[in-house]
Amino acid sequence: MTVAQFFALTLWFNATAVIPQLIPYYDLSQNDVDLLSMTVTVGFVVGCMISSLFNLPDVIKTKNIFTFSALAGGLSNAVSSFSPSFSGVVVCRFLTGIFLAGVYPTGMKLAVTWFREGRGYAVGLIIAALTAGSGLPYLFNLTYFPDWRVIMNVSTVLAVIGGLLVWIFVAEGPYDAGVARFDPSNIGQIVRNKALRLASYGYFGHMWELYAMWVWIPSFLRDSYLHSYPGSDPTSFFSMGTFLVFIGGAIATGFGGKVADAYGRTTFNIILLILSGVSSLVIGLFFDKPLIALLIAVFWGMTVIPDSPQYSSMITELVEPVYVGTALTLQTAVGFLLTLLSIKILPIFVREVGWSYGFTILALGPVIGIISLFRLRKLPDSEKIAMGKR
Repeated sequence: MTVAQFFALTLWFNATAVIPQLIPYYDLSQNDVDLLSMTVTVGFVVGCMISSLFNLPDVIKTKNIFTFSALAGGLSNAVSSFSPSFSGVVVCRFLTGIFLAGVYPTGMKLAVTWFREGRGYAVGLIIAALTAGSGLPYLFNLTYFPDWRVIMNVSTVLAVIGGLLVWIFVAEGPYDAGVARFDPSNIGQIVRNKALRLASYGYFGHMWELYAMWVWIPSFLRDSYLHSYPGSDPTSFFSMGTFLVFIGGAIATGFGGKVADAYGRTTFNIILLILSGVSSLVIGLFFDKPLIALLIAVFWGMTVIPDSPQYSSMITELVEPVYVGTALTLQTAVGFLLTLLSIKILPIFVREVGWSYGFTILALGPVIGIISLFRLRKLPDSEKIAMGKR
């Protein structure tokens, strides 16, 4: 399951990886680049809402949804690579995001059906696969193929293989967690639950930082290298550097699930938020020292993502079973909507203050997350988290 998720999620950032080639090909403006960076996320949010509103994971076998979504996402990705216009690329990337909503959440559901204990670890492995798969296109970018379409369609092939792997080899396990139908009438109950609100605030702070960092760290590394070595080719530096950011995060997330299950989810997440928040504050200070900036970027990559699966685990432990589907849908939808805002704001902020202080705006997310989790730990309901290991 993890391998299939890894292959399919290469679709998420493959266009971002080849942006330097797309700019001259489509004559893109900075606004076009910003739009391209956000389109998959918009599609993903829309896809999540559609899936929940129609209760698709309950009326269709989960493995079938995953397989169809991986194949359809691969197809829309392939079509985007041959679009004669930039508007066609945007539409196809939006559709790719919709189909990824049938890959990411259903992959988590399939994984947890095999675990009664250690679900934080199980979800952590899926998020690790998402992280590694998202970073793989940057490794493809080192092939120096003359046509960016080759890089795009390696992801197409991998997504198809991932869908077929699930179709042939994966089945739902004996501990089916189930997904409650999205019911808007439950929203009031959820909003009034203070523990749920605080856990969600922690997730929102995490998401404010995460995707903006993932989207813009390649540009930071590329500009840092060119600042020190003007006129050189930065492709190897920023492509390998970005891949290391993602793969480091994937490894840390895989191990992090074990740590969170053993020592407590809020404790683990607070430590990670502190480390990632500090990274966002200091990395820009080394903009003129690209090798040091790269080391900090990799460390940031290893601390910005491992807390992610623990927020979903907290929600399932704090919410009434009848509200699980609604609570998770709200958390995911609002979290990804926030990423759209931070992804858009960050380059505007950078144009005002430069890369030396550009990423500092992301530290707001970890600060909010840390405060929320400390407040959550004081509530009696926090004893429900990780069987008392809050």
